[in-house]
Amino acid sequence: MLTIAEHEEMSTDAAGAMAVQSRTLRNSIISLAIFFVLVAALLFGVPGLRSAGELISDAKPAWVLGGIGLELLSCAGYVILFGLIFGMLGRSLTSRLSLSELAVNSVVSVSGLAGIALGAWVLRSKGISVERIAKRSVLIFVLTSAVNVSAVLVIGVAMWSGLLPGSRNPLLTLLPAGAALAAIVGTLALAAGAGRASRRRLEHGRAAVVLTALSGGVADALRLIREHNWRLLGAVAYWALDNLVLYAALAAFGPTPSVWVVAMAYLVGMLANSIPVPGGLVAVEGGLVGMLLLYGVRPASLVLAAVVIYRAISLWVPALIGSAAFLSLRREIGKPLARPASR
Repeated sequence: MLTIAEHEEMSTDAAGAMAVQSRTLRNSIISLAIFFVLVAALLFGVPGLRSAGELISDAKPAWVLGGIGLELLSCAGYVILFGLIFGMLGRSLTSRLSLSELAVNSVVSVSGLAGIALGAWVLRSKGISVERIAKRSVLIFVLTSAVNVSAVLVIGVAMWSGLLPGSRNPLLTLLPAGAALAAIVGTLALAAGAGRASRRRLEHGRAAVVLTALSGGVADALRLIREHNWRLLGAVAYWALDNLVLYAALAAFGPTPSVWVVAMAYLVGMLANSIPVPGGLVAVEGGLVGMLLLYGVRPASLVLAAVVIYRAISLWVPALIGSAAFLSLRREIGKPLARPASR
């Protein structure tokens, strides 16, 4: 006969097994729901294939195919950067998780935060600490944002001074550049303040995690930039190549403006991507078309056609390959890492 202690041990083991099964089932249901949301958003929330097809009929196919190739390379740039930040997960997992984040970002626009939230959930289900996830999520957000903000500052000042072709209107050059500089200074000041508060232990619990993540993420970003790690080029490629997709879409209809004009209009116009609507629908298209027109790109009908083609490429390419990556990733959600994360 079993002793009381043995009965208690068996009960504990059974309860633990049931808890693991419950977590696995919950993770499976959530991950399946995410996948179907991606599919539904693709079908209903982004520019339709019919509209894009009608416009492509007037475009030069070589430029459209080139845009698709550039978008694939842009996705590869993000995968490279993600591997730099989360390389301890292994190449296979980092590749699939980064592509999954891109899929979520393509159909749920909140300046990339939706994808980061998905990544955080997957990593937490695999046993990585909240503190480590938070810090590295801040790090990758800072690195990708730093490229955009720095580009606005450099291109805006250079365009206003005449070093680069384009508008010399201060409202279209110096104003965005000034806002970019303020964002850089504000981020550094916020991180410094968060670091002081965390060292003084002024906050506890979740607030302490946020402060540590903010200060540590920004500090790590500055360290990586000083070290000139080659994989930081992934962040540059992620931005620049997606930007060139818009340029290719404009070139598909004939003569193009300066690449710097397209870059500046892209950077300022894509601020609408922070509006939380599926795919940034209408908001992003309106922002891009409006900025291109303000920078003197004409005629308006071709600008609209080019923007729709650009959005079709920039949404469907990462969404399709990312959805496939997430579908394969679902089987691993909730399973602990094969080896502990060492860094």
